[in-house]
Amino acid sequence: MNNYVAPKFNLKAFNCPFCNAYAHMEWESYPRGAFSDYSEARCSKCQEKSLWRKEEYIVPVVGVMNKVGFMIYPDTGNAPFPVEDMPEDVKADYMEAASIFSKSHRGGAALLRLALQKLLKHLGKEGKNINDDIRALAGDGSLPAKVIQVADTLRITGNNAVHPGTMSDEDFDDVAEKMFDLINFIVRKAITEPKELDELYLKTPESARKSAESQDARNRAKSEE
Repeated sequence: MNNYVAPKFNLKAFNCPFCNAYAHMEWESYPRGAFSDYSEARCSKCQEKSLWRKEEYIVPVVGVMNKVGFMIYPDTGNAPFPVEDMPEDVKADYMEAASIFSKSHRGGAALLRLALQKLLKHLGKEGKNINDDIRALAGDGSLPAKVIQVADTLRITGNNAVHPGTMSDEDFDDVAEKMFDLINFIVRKAITEPKELDELYLKTPESARKSAESQDARNRAKSEE
């Protein structure tokens, strides 16, 4: 749903966990030395450094040691930043989910499902049945219809986060990671874009706005006859 590139060990460029910009990363061992257990990645945009712990594993086919790394600072996981217009109570659950997601995908997914329920309440729905609320928002044009298919998957994932079902761990991890993107997408479509249209509308001349409003009122009256 966007071009977000998650932070990954030794990747040359990704979305910075500090400033969220897609930027080149300068990697070096910390402290400097060939046998250091840690690495730093400095963002070329904001100059902040993320800290990564290195681990070794044996490649079975060739029997050689390879290195992987896990970001330990900042403790926000690899999740995309919440979009600007996300309500504060939704954002709190979203950020908590991001902080534990790399350690527990199920725990993160459960928090994201709670965040989505709160978001749906902000959008005028009950927040009890995610599936029904998403369909209602798609039905009134607040969200594109395609979101229904994604929401169906999100609902299953959220339920599995608390009550294990039939999805494999591999499927679960792949789908659960997309929940961050879906919540951001809903905020952009249902909150940010209408707000931007309202702001654009208010910039038009008052006479033109009144004329358009009068025409809309006449059209509504005709449709109700």
